Amino acid sequence: MYTQLLTAVVAGAIASASPLYSTSPSEATPDQSELFPFLAGAAPYFEYPLGSNYYKMNTEIPDSCNLKQVQVFARHGERFPSKGTGNKLIELYKNKISKLSKKDLADNKYFSFLVDPAYEFFLPDNSTLELETTTENSITGPLNDYSGERTALKFGNEFVDKYSSLIGDKLPIFTSSNKRVYDTAVNFAKSLSKYTNVSIDIQILSESENEGANSMTPAASCSTWSDSDGSEVIEAFDDSYLSNLAARLNNATKGLNLTSSDANMLFSWCAYEINAAGYSPVCDIFTQEELILYAYHDDLSSFYSDGPGNTVVKPIGSVLFNASTTLLKNPPSEYKAYIGFTHDTDMQNMMAAVGLFDTGVMMNSTFEYRNTIYKKSWMTPMGARFVLENFDCGNSSYVRYVINDEVLTVPNCSSGPGFSCEINDYYKYTEERLANVTDYATACNVTDAPGHLSFFWDYQSKNYTAPLNLGAY
Repeated sequence: MYTQLLTAVVAGAIASASPLYSTSPSEATPDQSELFPFLAGAAPYFEYPLGSNYYKMNTEIPDSCNLKQVQVFARHGERFPSKGTGNKLIELYKNKISKLSKKDLADNKYFSFLVDPAYEFFLPDNSTLELETTTENSITGPLNDYSGERTALKFGNEFVDKYSSLIGDKLPIFTSSNKRVYDTAVNFAKSLSKYTNVSIDIQILSESENEGANSMTPAASCSTWSDSDGSEVIEAFDDSYLSNLAARLNNATKGLNLTSSDANMLFSWCAYEINAAGYSPVCDIFTQEELILYAYHDDLSSFYSDGPGNTVVKPIGSVLFNASTTLLKNPPSEYKAYIGFTHDTDMQNMMAAVGLFDTGVMMNSTFEYRNTIYKKSWMTPMGARFVLENFDCGNSSYVRYVINDEVLTVPNCSSGPGFSCEINDYYKYTEERLANVTDYATACNVTDAPGHLSFFWDYQSKNYTAPLNLGAY
């Protein structure tokens, strides 16, 4: 299955490569969405690729079944790069790319777009770093189909279409205190307010390390977490594709002196420029092999930093996983749609605890992209959404996951309607899954902060109003 999918996705991606603008940015630009699965989760939202072939499962609620509740854990929408990545890109463009001779670039195979007067580098300064992309701050304005604002509004529209029966008259929406996450929650809420009579109550949860488990970002309080797990495996991966890429571009471009680190930054340029402009000519320079190796390299790193390969990630992810199960067993009486917005790594932590992308086998430095189910960009692209649906069919209740608009079955439990899992079997799965996971407070050495999540239940008395911050925790 993955071999067939990989061939189709990459072939389409390479075939679609073409210049950014022919004469002006107002003209229609080619579709680069086939590249998104290979850009390390920095590119715009796309459906989980399993749904692009005959394996797609119907995401509609099964006939004769009635929705009981829905849970949504979602990533913020498309954004500009972080300060760390963004400032490196600005420096690369300013010190190396912009200094290339326009005369020598006219017929350049890779950088001729720089001569086009319509082309504008998407980061003229650092004022937009960390922010969600919007119609207002996108360099192509309303022509940008991939702004985070637009993605959140569209997600809200789709949510109303499918789950309107659960929205009710009043609905809290929970968000971490990062501004781009908050902005995504607000834009999502705008669609709910537009198409229903619901009164939205935005609850802002602090990303502070003092919040412990009562947060959308419990990793922020985990002092024992380290990104050095698996470092020897990651360092053993052959990254010569980066030096080869740099050499290929340098040899074809007079005056260019890219390093391997510079070459690596070009993938970020590609992804974030699409977020900010709707298209990036930089994406055209990569070969099929480079895209696949870059994706696997990032998957490997993510697996050991925020996925099943990290020793404390499952305890961190168990916070949201346990809360999700408790919502099924003991839901608040005043609302039936439980919605929270956060970051990609927090979602990856939860997914590690749930086990949808965990075979129990550690990833290794030997390239095997087609044989691993852990693909970070497929799991948490910009605007990712992890949805749990609970519906009653006859006298029984069922649960299923819909990840990025694709039904992904609970491991070894999918015989219910719409490939769902009977709820008691699901409870058994969650118990077995967490049986060997150390509790969050113990694993993360949390002693002076909450050891469990309570905001879904106590928001009315607590009224969470944390101040917004620009950078992530």
